Amino acid sequence: MPSKNVKTVLAAYDAFNNRDFKASVAQYADEFTATDYASGQTMKSRDEVIAWQEDWAKSASDGKVTETNAIDGGDTVVVQFVGVGTNDGPFGPFPATGRRFSTPFCNVVRFDSKGRIVSDELYYDMMSILVQLGHAQAPPTS
Repeated sequence: MPSKNVKTVLAAYDAFNNRDFKASVAQYADEFTATDYASGQTMKSRDEVIAWQEDWAKSASDGKVTETNAIDGGDTVVVQFVGVGTNDGPFGPFPATGRRFSTPFCNVVRFDSKGRIVSDELYYDMMSILVQLGHAQAPPTS
């Protein structure tokens, strides 16, 4: 049976998938950092995280977190998941292409003693997404 912390992270993904952004950040502590390493963004307020999630949803209105695999480390939960969607809105500075993407992500979430999220770190391959969407070419292989 998943721990409370694992359930918290998975519930946040479900909330994102349902576009309930306020619910997705409900378990953040009053002071936290959320870092999207691929885009170089660090957020320190719930409103900043919500805006970041809204940008993802605008870029792929059908975007979802799928295929979750949570590793319970007590006060640290690591989740591997696949982000999928169709690029039907602007992706950062790039226009919509109508192409689909499917990319693996790794999320490291740390909790305080009260079960609140104090650190949320997201790792993924931005180049892979840009190639799939047609905004970049894959580097040549040797």
